[in-house]
Amino acid sequence: MRDILCPRQPLLLLLLLPSIAAAVEFDAQELPSRTRRPIALQLGPQENYLYAANRNSGTLTVVDVDTSTVITELQIGQRLSHLVRLPQGGLLATDELSHELVLMHGNGAEVTVDQRLKVPAYPVSVALAADGRSGTVASLWSRRLAFLEFTDQGRAELIEVLDLPFAPRCQLYVNEDQRLIVADSHAGRLAIIDPVRHKLLHVRELPGHNIRGLGVSSNGQMLIVAHQMLNELAHTVRNDVHWGLLMSNDLRWLRLDGVLTREADLYEGAHMHPLGRAGSATGDPAGLAVAGNGSVIVSLGGVEEVAIGNEEDFSLQRVSVGKRPTAIAVTGDAKRAFVANTFSDTISVVDLKERETSGEIALGPAYKLSLAERGEQLFFDASLSHDSWMSCNSCHTDGHTNGLLNDNFSDASFGAPKRVMSLLGRAQTAPFAWNGSAKDLDTQIRNSISQTMQSDHDPKDGEVAAIAAYLETLQPPPSIDEARGQQNPDAIARGRELFTSLKCSNCHAPPTYTTPKTYQVNLSDKLGNDRFNPPTLLGVGQRGPYFHDGRAKALADVLRTFGHQLDHELEDQELADLLAFLRSL
Repeated sequence: MRDILCPRQPLLLLLLLPSIAAAVEFDAQELPSRTRRPIALQLGPQENYLYAANRNSGTLTVVDVDTSTVITELQIGQRLSHLVRLPQGGLLATDELSHELVLMHGNGAEVTVDQRLKVPAYPVSVALAADGRSGTVASLWSRRLAFLEFTDQGRAELIEVLDLPFAPRCQLYVNEDQRLIVADSHAGRLAIIDPVRHKLLHVRELPGHNIRGLGVSSNGQMLIVAHQMLNELAHTVRNDVHWGLLMSNDLRWLRLDGVLTREADLYEGAHMHPLGRAGSATGDPAGLAVAGNGSVIVSLGGVEEVAIGNEEDFSLQRVSVGKRPTAIAVTGDAKRAFVANTFSDTISVVDLKERETSGEIALGPAYKLSLAERGEQLFFDASLSHDSWMSCNSCHTDGHTNGLLNDNFSDASFGAPKRVMSLLGRAQTAPFAWNGSAKDLDTQIRNSISQTMQSDHDPKDGEVAAIAAYLETLQPPPSIDEARGQQNPDAIARGRELFTSLKCSNCHAPPTYTTPKTYQVNLSDKLGNDRFNPPTLLGVGQRGPYFHDGRAKALADVLRTFGHQLDHELEDQELADLLAFLRSL
């Protein structure tokens, strides 16, 4: 089975730990009590061992498949984000904090770190060509794709780096490795890459977001995509939520040749499997695997289930697993699947023939969660919404934003959908909502659960406090120029001076780069409302589109096309300097 999984993780408060030179081993009988958060799985060559990459602990857990027990745990990194197996033997892991690709070799439980290769900042996935001689690393906040080659001596070499138009995550080699598909981590875009010439060919766009699985059908003709869809024409009322009109969770089947061809009709010959139904929805697809017999397994991260089925099935059968199932590994005979339960710190064993869970493997001792850790679980919990159609994460993907429009009641009206805001670095920027109607974080959380998600119960004080504590750990995304190592200090300094002289700081005042008032800024929504609270500019270079309705597609458009609050048209150098400053925030 080709590796077609993609990891998911929110951007938490990042503690930069010292570089780890070698793997540190923990005896299975003396495993420390801590959060591990398994985020990626791989079976060994003979399928008698299972390897789990743990996000929070930066460890690799080795499981004996026959006895369903943990053999050992190895400290190999700081914040692991993905794991793949090399065809010629060995494992590759991405470390999002150390910005490294970690190459490991070994047999069974005897795993050693052989190489740590620096890659573009914030790597979140790695993909390999079938022969294992080349591969790619997708890096989230630097928005880059690194091309790799593997030598006869078993080492990885960085060949070239390609800038992408979005923050990537999932990857999939197709067409006998002549094409690579890279998915937007937040919105619904698919970049088509020529991995031989290291070139971006074109970008296709789906009416969806939160793409967390890519696969190819057993006949090689269909691309399978697990994602969500937010409908800006629906309202956040009980009826529209109940019938899946506002938010749906879908398994989309697209003709592969249609995806790869720029001019082709993307939807000709395409179809979809709804993941869930009215009264019993599924919230947040979080991973996807295609078994050797063509069966598709989708982890449903918001509802503690996986969905199993085939293309011709009318609907997919759902099986209960642990908390926040994400990565999936399937045996070669398609009889069993292993599911990483990220918030349970367990692995579920699923019998694919009987379509039931046959066991669960604990990765370590139970751990008492902090208030923020409980809030993280609630943030990704679709049971907070009516019928479990969505979680907070469904719109605020990994704490960020899907960049889409949502018609909710935060402005006390329907008919003027507004852009979903990023929550990264937002906790200290009250008030909230586009019109500043929510005076504090607790009020905004209550409004979102009760009004937007149409929860079946009033939010409890403990739930609100926990989610608020989690949001307070979310830092702004890093500057894209800094992540790419392309900052120009002189241009940033000139841009900072220009920012002040143009009086941008009147509304976007440091250090939060916002103010608590609302302003008329020569913009209005579809109902004529024209007063807005200025969004923080922290992390603004990682967002887009811009303004309440997304009318500005790029940051430069805000200043050049719309002349936002400017008293004169900027000269080219002024625009470049101001953009350099904004992208540094």
